[in-house]
Amino acid sequence: MEDIRDILRIPNREVVSVTKVLTGVDLKKTDSNQCAKEKVLTVMIHTRGFFLANIKCEMDRDMFEQIISGMYGGGMPPDEEQSLYMNEYMNIVCGRIVSKINTLTGSVSKLSIPEYFGEHDPDFGRDEQAYHIMLAYRYGRGFLRFIIQFEFQQNGGEDI
Repeated sequence: MEDIRDILRIPNREVVSVTKVLTGVDLKKTDSNQCAKEKVLTVMIHTRGFFLANIKCEMDRDMFEQIISGMYGGGMPPDEEQSLYMNEYMNIVCGRIVSKINTLTGSVSKLSIPEYFGEHDPDFGRDEQAYHIMLAYRYGRGFLRFIIQFEFQQNGGEDI
């Protein structure tokens, strides 16, 4: 397998670059402790195959609106469509991450359908055997945090 450090660099690089291109938001890394703990909006996605992951994206209302407005081309879509934009954001960012890992490792992993939870906080538990990454960003007053728990299947992920 490739050096794990090469794999661990992928999520940060892709979150920043995809967010910039897709939304115009120029994320700056920050300490996770600088991110709000209340009124957090959450979207999650999972992978299966060689790369098994639970990926949770949390943000405050400011960042939620910045991302959606950027994807919408300015302004905001109707309320009933906003979660669709957030799910699509998650799908594109995580799709890019998984694609880069697949290419680097010569393996295959696939994404689930993203699920927007709003202010409900889904807990995927903590697997002490898995790798964990927490990426935190700021843009203006808003924050964005990706929490990634992942592991690699020993059999190469043949159960896709």
